[in-house]
This record gives sequence, C-alpha cells and structure tokens, in this order.
Amino acid sequence: MLHSILVPLDGSHLAESVLPTAANLARAAGAKLRLLMVHEPRIGSAFGGISNVLGPDDSARRAIELTYLAATAHQLGAIGSGPVIPELVDGAAAAAIQDVVARHPPDLIVMSTHGRGALSRFWLGSVADRLIRLGQVPILLFRPPADGVPAKPLELRRVLVPIDLSKESEAILDIVKALARATQAHVTLLNVVEPMFGALASLPYPVAMQPEPVDALRTEAQRYLDQVGDRLRKEGLEVATNAVIGIGTAATILRQLEDGRFDLIALSTNGAGGFRRVVLGSVADKVIRAAPTPVLVYRPAETANH
Repeated sequence: MLHSILVPLDGSHLAESVLPTAANLARAAGAKLRLLMVHEPRIGSAFGGISNVLGPDDSARRAIELTYLAATAHQLGAIGSGPVIPELVDGAAAAAIQDVVARHPPDLIVMSTHGRGALSRFWLGSVADRLIRLGQVPILLFRPPADGVPAKPLELRRVLVPIDLSKESEAILDIVKALARATQAHVTLLNVVEPMFGALASLPYPVAMQPEPVDALRTEAQRYLDQVGDRLRKEGLEVATNAVIGIGTAATILRQLEDGRFDLIALSTNGAGGFRRVVLGSVADKVIRAAPTPVLVYRPAETANH
C-alpha cells in the first residue's frame, strides 16, 4: 500500500515540477503528501578564515522559506488522506532529508533531478544520489521540463520493470504493485539475456556463443519471468513478460523506451547480474541518466550503505 509520499523542495520551479504527479498519486492511493524543505544556514568568512553563520540574514531567509512552504501546501489543498503537510528542517540538504526519512519513512519519495537550490546537483555527491545510495525508500525521479514549459502530471499507464534472475532485483516490485493498483497501470517485466563471450586457444580474440546456448538462456529467463508474472496476476495486476537477447544490458533496456510505449521505468539498483552495482558505469546508473521517461529506483535494504 502507498500511505505516505514525500516531496523534497528547494523553492525552485524545477523542483516544483514534480508536484502535479505527486498530488495525483496521493489522490489515487489515498496517501498523505508531505513537502520537505531544508534550511541550510548561510556561511560567511570571519577573521582568520573561520566560518560563521550570518544570523539576521539567515533568520529572514528562514522566514521566507517557511512562508513559501505554507503557501505551496495551501495551494495544493487537501489531497489523499488529508491536508498537505509542510516541514522545514535545518542542516545540510542530503543529510537532513535522510534524517527525516529515517525518522518518518515514507513509502515513496518523488523528486526532480535538478533544482536551483539544495537540489541543484544530481550525481555523485548530490542529494538524489545520496538518497539512492543510503535510502531503502523508493525514489521516483523526474527530469524537469524546459524553461517555460508547464509541468504536467505523469499519466501512468504502462510501466517497464527490468529484472534479472534474482530476488534482489525483484525488490522494486512492492512499490510497482502499489503504483499499479492506484493507477491501473499495466506492467511489463523485462529480462535482458546477454550472449556470453569466450576465448579459443587458437584465436587471439573472443568469440560469441553459439545460438543454441543463447536460446536456452532466453528460454530459462522467459520461464522465470512468467513465474513472477503469474504471481503478480494473482494479485490483480495486468502483466506482460519479455525476455530479449541483447548486447549491453543498459543499452537494450533503453531501446525498449525509444518508441514511447512506456510512461515509467522501475528498477532495483542491485541484483545478481548487471544491477549489482550502483556506481557510475553500472546498469542502473546508465538507465537513470539516459532514460527518456521518469525513473522509479529502489536500493534494497541489505545493500544500502555499501
């Protein structure tokens, strides 16, 4: 079930672009919607290079942020299970948001990949990246629209879910089920079978597998997907399954999105194959960077903090 949705904001239109989608999801699921903003005290240079907080200016800025949050929540009105809850916390952006998530875990975080304040950076060392790495809460990531283009809510009709043959990669399915039930979205399970390469002593270069072993791997993957799909269908979801052969897991996944059939891609950052790492260059990272759709990503608990 989807009971609570958290939206980190920084006061920019870029960060606010996710609000229409977050509000629609909260309405559909009957969930509580919380808006979170981090007040980061401004640091100035004192004598000798020692930093100090600029008190009066900082207090005024904090008051402006409180007013902004309250006005944004009031504009949204009552959504889902009640009025939108605004919250302002103090600290460094990523650490402060992580602390709130640890104290009051939401079922889903919805956030923009870019902003002009605390969320202005996205990748290594940024807010979103740190939340993914340390989280244990699913995060729905949106690229904000171009300047001057109004933000529109996501119409969630078809979801692509890449999984490998592991329970770790299936960790994303709980939140996918919650979203699919709330929106009546159709789910497609995808597995990419990469032809393995080996070396022959008589040749100075690797050679590809013969078609028969590759077909056998695809048959095994399709069987696994069908078992997972049957389980989800028994829970009331509309599910299709597709095991495909492709060189480059991330590239093959991204090709599935090129024709616009899917409104969202959802994946766990860890699994038994290409999803094991979340570092730059991994499958999950490549998909998050390049996907033309919003991305729902989840780092399972047993792999968090690694």
